[in-house]
Amino acid sequence: ALSLSLTMCSTSLVGAPSQFLLNTTLLPDQTVIPKLQAFAQIAQQDVYQLGVEFFQFGKKNTTTSEVLLLRQNIFDPAVPEFFFLAWQLATDWVTAGREVISIEGDIGIINVISPSSAALSSLSNPLEIPLNVSGYIRYVCLYVTVVIICVAILATIYLVLSRGYVEGLNFFELNRVGGLVWVGRTFLFVRSVAAISLLSTEVLAMEYGNNFWHFNSIAQLIGESSTDKAIRLFKTVLAAGEMSWLGFVLSDMLMVFTQQYSPAYVFKCNFVVWGASAILSLAAPTAHTATINRQCELAQVDFQLVCSSGVIEIGNVGRFSLLIGIVVISISLCYAYERIRHPKAPNTQPNSFFLSTSAKYVFEPARWIDREVYHLDPSSAALNGILSFQSKNTHYIFDMKIWRLFIIETPAAERKRLEDAGELHLLSAIPLTD
Repeated sequence: ALSLSLTMCSTSLVGAPSQFLLNTTLLPDQTVIPKLQAFAQIAQQDVYQLGVEFFQFGKKNTTTSEVLLLRQNIFDPAVPEFFFLAWQLATDWVTAGREVISIEGDIGIINVISPSSAALSSLSNPLEIPLNVSGYIRYVCLYVTVVIICVAILATIYLVLSRGYVEGLNFFELNRVGGLVWVGRTFLFVRSVAAISLLSTEVLAMEYGNNFWHFNSIAQLIGESSTDKAIRLFKTVLAAGEMSWLGFVLSDMLMVFTQQYSPAYVFKCNFVVWGASAILSLAAPTAHTATINRQCELAQVDFQLVCSSGVIEIGNVGRFSLLIGIVVISISLCYAYERIRHPKAPNTQPNSFFLSTSAKYVFEPARWIDREVYHLDPSSAALNGILSFQSKNTHYIFDMKIWRLFIIETPAAERKRLEDAGELHLLSAIPLTD
């Protein structure tokens, strides 16, 4: 039995390392071993200075009752023959097979290495995972998407009923006008904050290598295919476009001051914000930081010990602030450019209480003004929060913004004049005579 034990020890402790060192194909470069030896000596000295040791209680002989505390540093220079086993102990510590616990008493400190322990798998407690805020934000984003889709379907229905007599350019303002009217600034702001948070966060993935599971940036995964990379970059560009929601909210609030300069600068601002955010996120993506600071605290003596190994930060507050700054600076620069370019631009936008602020300045009115009366086609009216129904010469409209019903009648002679003038697109439009 003793011979068998020695054989097993020889095979497991000496055989495998010997075969590794004798296998020259693993280390074809003869300069590698000296470099590894230098690194090993540095690591050995660091562990020695930490005072990692093992201990046990013992007696000098059976005739005495005196108990001794026997201690031994695993890398004690006085016992070099123990270094081989010491390296195995240190390797187990690095691979989380053992722990080093610092025990502080009245007369000293012992940094003792624990026995070998197998890894245990356990599920996280769902109650300890903060999901409330992210869940609410997700529902807000879904709500915004569903409402925008419904408004788009509603505008398309009016497009068909109007036989195509609508202003097509106004459909490009679905997100701006439709979002602000039907969804509201608050929810659009929350959605923009969600997009900015995603762009300010690095996505980490679990990757296996060298017998370890470790976190790695999703952009640095070894097994990432070209298709996965293309999808990842495409999602980044889409997320950058979501920052436009913040631009919509801020520009809508500032239209009280920007007025006639709004139609020209808001379009430029939208593309500048999208492009700058996408370029920044692709060229210099957010990087995570990891800090190792192992500390333990006694929550309850002899009952509960709470330990923390460190902190991993996947978000960057500086990047979050920078992205918000891009939106604010883009609005300021684009407005200043238009103000300098046209210092005395006339205010020719239609003035009607039925129009929201954004609709007043971004809708295209050129073909829809007759005798100083602005006519709003049914599809654009739907984007503006106005539901309409036409019966012969009468328009029944319900303004969702103020929850009021209005009836607007067009004289038969006026409709006859429009037909004779070839202004057929104005026959189904709503004359805003307020």
